[in-house]
Amino acid sequence: MTNFVSCLDSNFLDSHWKYPIEVQGIPPKHFTVLEKNLEPNACQTCHNKQFQNWKESLHSKSISKGFLWQKEILSSKEYQSCFQCHSPLPETKSELSTEFETKEILNSKHQNFPNGISNPSILCASCHIRNQIRFGPPPRTNAKEKSYINNLPHNGYIAKEEFESSAFCKSCHESKPNGKRLNGKKLMEVYTEWENSPFAKQGIQCQNCHMSEREHSWKGIHDKTFVQKSLLPTWKITEKNGTFHIQAELKSIGVGHRFPTYIIPKVYLRFYAILNHKSKPVLLEESVIGRIVNTNLTEEYLDTRIKPQMSHQVSIGYDPKEKKVLKFLWEIEVDPDEQYVRQFEEQRLENDKKLNPESKKMLQESLLEKKNSRYLLFTLNWQVPVLLPQ
Repeated sequence: MTNFVSCLDSNFLDSHWKYPIEVQGIPPKHFTVLEKNLEPNACQTCHNKQFQNWKESLHSKSISKGFLWQKEILSSKEYQSCFQCHSPLPETKSELSTEFETKEILNSKHQNFPNGISNPSILCASCHIRNQIRFGPPPRTNAKEKSYINNLPHNGYIAKEEFESSAFCKSCHESKPNGKRLNGKKLMEVYTEWENSPFAKQGIQCQNCHMSEREHSWKGIHDKTFVQKSLLPTWKITEKNGTFHIQAELKSIGVGHRFPTYIIPKVYLRFYAILNHKSKPVLLEESVIGRIVNTNLTEEYLDTRIKPQMSHQVSIGYDPKEKKVLKFLWEIEVDPDEQYVRQFEEQRLENDKKLNPESKKMLQESLLEKKNSRYLLFTLNWQVPVLLPQ
């Protein structure tokens, strides 16, 4: 089964992400107890670094309280449609809905998860195993010592270059062609945005940024350091005849799609004048970067997201009316879960009598978690006096 010969296969992704994904089936008889177990902590035995990264990632939390509480307000069809990306294996789906408790699925779960499924989210097997065959990216080295290959666990694996291609991520990070559209755009167009970017033309894939060095953490908008490295804020302030002029620019330098992508996150740019050390800062302007839609996902109000290598610019004039300005302040705040907060707040009010106590608790805890995900990305100060225009 071991195969380290890899080339792009146009049919591989179609079959690998063909839905519904089939059950893993009966493990080969010669597999050890450890090899037969598809729980991530079993994979940890040999892939500890990947396991530790995954454990802290959002992939390992795709089935969370924010997901589970919605079972009561969604139809069975709507709820199960989310499984395709949030819990793609039929074995994990059976943990979420009795409709997947078929004889075939339960038998496969018993064979491959002998101790049960502790987390029905996106698991190692969700991406790497189909019908008991392991798949992954080509090895980094050309070392092919025969004695080593012959002793590989689980029959080795089949190497596929697609694991390092953006197309591998498209299945879950791009809405289907026949999906809902607002202003002619799909709700999620991450792959299309990348495909039309300079990054795609340069051969820079999703994995180059979100899985650097094959790290299984998939860092994104929730990671402050990761986001800081991708943006460049610059500004200039001049003064003429008592009026201050602020020219600011937030440039996307390392984001291979629109920033922020999708409809969930929002980024706020706030400019203040500080007149003295005792009074509150004077808010000069606040602008939002993001795609703003209503909670029913039926109307788009605004889309100010930044395209790759492009920038968001702000121009402000401020007359302090003979008051002395000590300094100017520019804050950039990221709200990774803004859309969820709005939706969950409304749904909590609308469905207060419908939700059982357990669902209410999960909703409240999830809402608090998402409210607390906000963070200050940059804080810039400009002391006065400013440079006079040339």
